[in-house]
Amino acid sequence: MLRRVFVTASTGTAAAVAVPLLATRPAVGASDVRRLHQHVAGLTVLDDQRGGHQAMEAAALAGARKALDLQQKSATEQVRQRLYSAAADCMGLAAWSCLDARTPERAQQHLERAMTLAGLARDSGAQFRIWVFMSMLSNQTGAYSQSLAAAQASRATGAARRDSLLASLAHARAALAHARLGDHQAARRSTGFAETALAKAPDDIHRPNWIEFYTEGELDGLTGITLGLAGSHADAEARFYRCVSALRPDQHRNRALYLAYTAAEQLAQGDAKEAVDTALKVIAMPAATTGRTSHLLREFTTTLNTTAPRSTAARTWADRPRTATA
Repeated sequence: MLRRVFVTASTGTAAAVAVPLLATRPAVGASDVRRLHQHVAGLTVLDDQRGGHQAMEAAALAGARKALDLQQKSATEQVRQRLYSAAADCMGLAAWSCLDARTPERAQQHLERAMTLAGLARDSGAQFRIWVFMSMLSNQTGAYSQSLAAAQASRATGAARRDSLLASLAHARAALAHARLGDHQAARRSTGFAETALAKAPDDIHRPNWIEFYTEGELDGLTGITLGLAGSHADAEARFYRCVSALRPDQHRNRALYLAYTAAEQLAQGDAKEAVDTALKVIAMPAATTGRTSHLLREFTTTLNTTAPRSTAARTWADRPRTATA
């Protein structure tokens, strides 16, 4: 009799314990986070091909909402941090889309939210990326001292201290800020730091997809902008050629962007015909209508009409196919 009571009591206790264990089983796991990161990776590929646009911004914001909706379900602390990290990545991509489309007010809103999410995630890699975007945003709005401070903040993150490739990008952004502030000696010094850091960056380290754009060729492009701001137009043009030749075939947006910079440097050297020939190549590209490239082409038009208004090159440019805003 006692044995039957003991067995019954034991079975009941086991069942009572099993129920809450099943009830508290995490509803969100690694597979959910993996799908969010796949979403981010897909948007990164789209960015390389088309550049920033409203549809990409909307898709990135949808990804952030999904990540935050999943926070309402049961999950481990590690999964929650990864969800915040994914949300920060998505918000950062939304901000980047606005930066690329040159809509800085919207970019500012997204970046502020992204930085909060990156803090909740305790993700220094996400924080690094957001500081870089903030540096770019400040550049677009003419706040060059703030652009420099944001670049220096990105350099101070744990992610940049651990990975010299990220440190290189931070130095390159600082170089651009120094150049826009008129401190060309500091700009060249930061460029040297960027080159040194990139040369010693390890190849056998896992990095997120978004940083794949940053190669020796991309550094050439950023250095070209820095040199152009310093008035070294021939050296800048040479850097842009090196950059364009090193880009991957799928990097349509950056190819159009850096060719537009090339045209500007050719024009600065007084070669209007070659500059127009290069600019005509740009407007034939699908990515010519993205915000930054289109902005450069408009500046190119203004400069051409100011420096060589009656030239054959100017007439050729005036008669160009209207496939891009220029």
